[in-house]
Amino acid sequence: MRLLLLLISASILFIPAVALAQEQDYQVVKSDKSESFVFPYAASNQDKDSPLVYTFETPKQPSWILSIQNNLSYVPSGDSKTIIRINEPAPSEKYIEIAMFGGESRTYWVAVNTPEDGYAQIYVMKEGGWSTENPISVSHEATQGLTVTDGKRIVVDRLDLGGFAVGSISVYGNDDERMTANANAGDISFEILFGSFAQSPLYLVPAGVMAGVGGLVIGLLMFKKRKPA
Repeated sequence: MRLLLLLISASILFIPAVALAQEQDYQVVKSDKSESFVFPYAASNQDKDSPLVYTFETPKQPSWILSIQNNLSYVPSGDSKTIIRINEPAPSEKYIEIAMFGGESRTYWVAVNTPEDGYAQIYVMKEGGWSTENPISVSHEATQGLTVTDGKRIVVDRLDLGGFAVGSISVYGNDDERMTANANAGDISFEILFGSFAQSPLYLVPAGVMAGVGGLVIGLLMFKKRKPA
């Protein structure tokens, strides 16, 4: 038993530090290369001037990948929606906006706001615009720019924003102070991966899996060729 405890204690020293917190009951999980949190459905019922906001202690830049899993139950209305803004730290007014409507339409749009060009929707799909099959992915790479998916495919590919540092994420659903319900159950979760993608073992997992699968296929083919007829 004593040996087991020593082994467990030693193994903890080699695990990257992960901080668990209940910041505003947002189920926050932090590590040196990632940070995640969960907003309740009430975030979608906030108005534009008082959104629910999660602020990062340090801005995430220059490369990052944000996954958004929308598990909200929308009210049966064509106007029910959730607006997500990925903001640069103040005083910058630059942000990336994702809109996900409920109802039958599932309207989806991606917009950006920059000091040079102001606010502009760069992708809009009125019908069946987003999917729950996979998380929505929003990523920025220092040399590649902004890429966004709709849960199935890429809809914005390598848009140059002149760099982007994630300072906070805000969520609301109403355009004015009328507290119209957009969602009545569920939650929406966020996970951001950041840092040097090439050096982090987290980003090498898919490559390792593919290499393993490739090696298995090659081995089977060689075995099949050597097998006597």
